[in-house]
Amino acid sequence: MEGNDHMTKSQAAMAFQELSAQLRHEGLLSDVLSVQAALRGDYGEIFFAELSGADMTMHEITTGEEQEMFFHAFYVKPEAKALLLLSGTYAPQIAQSMRALTAELDDMAQIVGLTARVADNLSPEEIARCLRGRNSCFVKDAGMLITGRSVSEAVTGAILLEKAAMTHILAKKIGGAKRVPLFSAALMHFIYQKKYSKINLRAETEHAQAASAPAADLPVQTARESEIRAEIVAYGRRLQEEGLLQGTWGNLAVRLDEAHMLCTPSGLDYHMLKPEDIVKVELATLGYGSQRKPTSEKRLHRDVFAARADVGAVIHTHAKLCGVFAAARKSICCIEGELRQLVGDEMRCAGHALPSTKKLSRVALDALGNRNGCLLMNHGVLCCGADLERAYLACKAAEAAAEQQLGL
Repeated sequence: MEGNDHMTKSQAAMAFQELSAQLRHEGLLSDVLSVQAALRGDYGEIFFAELSGADMTMHEITTGEEQEMFFHAFYVKPEAKALLLLSGTYAPQIAQSMRALTAELDDMAQIVGLTARVADNLSPEEIARCLRGRNSCFVKDAGMLITGRSVSEAVTGAILLEKAAMTHILAKKIGGAKRVPLFSAALMHFIYQKKYSKINLRAETEHAQAASAPAADLPVQTARESEIRAEIVAYGRRLQEEGLLQGTWGNLAVRLDEAHMLCTPSGLDYHMLKPEDIVKVELATLGYGSQRKPTSEKRLHRDVFAARADVGAVIHTHAKLCGVFAAARKSICCIEGELRQLVGDEMRCAGHALPSTKKLSRVALDALGNRNGCLLMNHGVLCCGADLERAYLACKAAEAAAEQQLGL
C-alpha cells in the first residue's frame, strides 16, 4: 500500500490474515481463544475483525457508536496502527488479581513500560488511564489490550505481555520474580520508543517495498562466509518459530575468522532477515563500515569469543521458561543426563547489568565460566558452542532444564 493511499478492504483483509497466522503460531489464537483486532490506515479509516479459530469476520468501522472502545484507544494512542483485544492463558489471572504488573524482564520494560496497569473495564476513562505512557494494559474479564505502530509490533506486544504474566505466575514456584531496577527499566523504555523500534518500523516498510524487487547483489564473499550468513538466517528463524526468540529480541553471532564475526542486525524481525542483512564486524574495534547496524549486543558476543577459544557461535535469546529463572534471579541447577552434556551442570544467573555494556560482558563471562550457557538477570539467556548447531542445542537444553525444574 502506498503511503498516500487509503487502506482498502482487501488490503485490510490480507493484514488480518497475516495477523491471524502470527497469533495462531504463538498460541494466542485458537478454537478457544478469540481475538478482536482493529487496523487504522493513514487517513483514519479503521477496519475491525473478530478472529476465532479458522474464521474471520471483518468490516469497516464507520460510526463512533460502533466499537467505541477501538475508536477511543486510537484517540489515546495516535501513533498506533494496530489494536488487539485478546485473552491469552496467563494474562486473565493477572487481570483478576492485581492492579498493575511491574516489569520483571527487560523486554516488557522496553516495549510496554515500567508497569502494565489493569483496567477495570473498557470505558474511555479506564482506557485513557491505563494506556497513558504505555503501549498495553491488562483488562479485567478480557485479558489484554495491545497497541502497536505496526501489526508486528502489536503481535510482539501481545507475546511479551502474556510472557510477563506467565513469568510472574510461574516464578512463584521458585521464590518469586524481582522487578527490573527502576532506572534501568525507564532508560530501556525510553531508548526503545525513541530509537530502537524505529529501525524495525523502517525495515517493515522496506521489506514490503522490496518483496517483488530483484535480489540485490552481495559484496564478494568467501564460500564459508556465504554459508554462515545463510545458517544465521535459518537458525534465527528456527529459534523464533520455536518461541525462543520474540520479535526483534535476541541475537546470534558466529566467529568468521581471527579478525571478524558475523552477527544479526539491530532491530530487524527474524521473519524479515536475509543473508545480506547479516553484519560483518571487526573483533578488535567492533567496526562494521557502511553495513546495517549490528546487534546492540555485539560487544557481548565479541567478549565471549575473546574469552573462550573453544566457542565458535553465541546465541542470546529471551526464552520464556529460562526467563522465569532470570526474573527470579535464580540459577538452573542440578542439570542431569543429556541436557548436562549440552549446557553444563548448572545455568548460573549473572548479576544485573544494562544491555550492551561492558558490565554485562563481565558478569556474563563470570557466570558462564567454562559452561555452554548462563542466565542474564531480568533479561534472558546466553548460550554458546563450537558452531551454531551446538549453540542452538544448548539453547534448547537450557529451556528443557528450566521446564523440568518448574515441574511443567
